[in-house]
Amino acid sequence: MKLIAALAGLAALIALPVSAATFVEGEHYQRIGTPVSVPSDRVEVIEAFAYPCPACRNFHPIIARWESEAPDHVAFSRLPVGLQRGWDLFARAYYTAQVLGLGEDAHEAVFKALHDERRQIRNFEDIAGIYTEFGVDAQTFISTAESFAVESQMGRNRSTIGRLGVRSTPTMIVQGKWRVTPNGFESYQAMMEVVDYLVAREVEALGLDEANGEDHEDNAEAASE
Repeated sequence: MKLIAALAGLAALIALPVSAATFVEGEHYQRIGTPVSVPSDRVEVIEAFAYPCPACRNFHPIIARWESEAPDHVAFSRLPVGLQRGWDLFARAYYTAQVLGLGEDAHEAVFKALHDERRQIRNFEDIAGIYTEFGVDAQTFISTAESFAVESQMGRNRSTIGRLGVRSTPTMIVQGKWRVTPNGFESYQAMMEVVDYLVAREVEALGLDEANGEDHEDNAEAASE
């Protein structure tokens, strides 16, 4: 029995990605100095991005696919970042679209307008024009952008960026503790392997894997009755 258990353990180790054992704090991911408070019943993953950022445009299909495949215990959100002059306009547009209930199609449309169609964006009115394709009147979009709801989001945005130490885009934040950037990786897929590794660590630390296992057992018992 001991031999069987040892072989099973060895097989499990072999099945693990080799790269997972080599992820090193300070090299592949950074610890955030003052962790942001997060709920204890799920793992929060944040994508810090900027619409004018070419790297973010290239990263978008990868993170969009990752989001669609993320398990239920992962809470994914985006953080628009205004690191360069004029980029705050796009952060404000993102929050305005959220307040108006526009979804993923509108989010992707801004990337396409800037990087694929090469539209000239000189002011907020030009940005609002992108969203008219989704049935939103340009003036309504502009007035919503000046609303208290959007102003509040912008205020929280600036403080969150500072607390998380975001200095480049795209950047991934896991559970308010860990920061991952593309620096040093050969591909965005390799970067996301680190994100998956950190998510798995947090899932284990919170006991979410055990809770999910109990749910599966309860469902199985219910189905058999």
